[in-house]
Amino acid sequence: MRGIILAAILATMGGSYLQAGETRTWEGKWNNRKYNTTGPLKCVATSDDSGKWKATFTGLFKGDPFKYEATFQSKPMGNKLNLSGDAVIRGHQYQWIGSMKGNMLNGKYKSNIGYFGEFVLKEKK
Repeated sequence: MRGIILAAILATMGGSYLQAGETRTWEGKWNNRKYNTTGPLKCVATSDDSGKWKATFTGLFKGDPFKYEATFQSKPMGNKLNLSGDAVIRGHQYQWIGSMKGNMLNGKYKSNIGYFGEFVLKEKK
């Protein structure tokens, strides 16, 4: 279940475009629509000059802390970055999509075991 968050997380970082090597932090909430659960989520991400991202997502699932590492790809589209990625969390496959726009990072995720949901994160300065 915690893995749900990663996929969601992945999808997502908000804020203006990052310079290669720049690190930013977003915080907010994730939602698991299958079980109607939610919790806090934090994403710390760094991009490279090819549009690839490395991120660490941390949060709580029913009071239990979790941490996931994620990588994903970005593609400029107008005034935002579209994001996509795949992850394996606790042996389960996750796919996610999302966007970065302004100071927001938004994403949606789904897994091969039926978990699905979204997250909404705001850049922390």
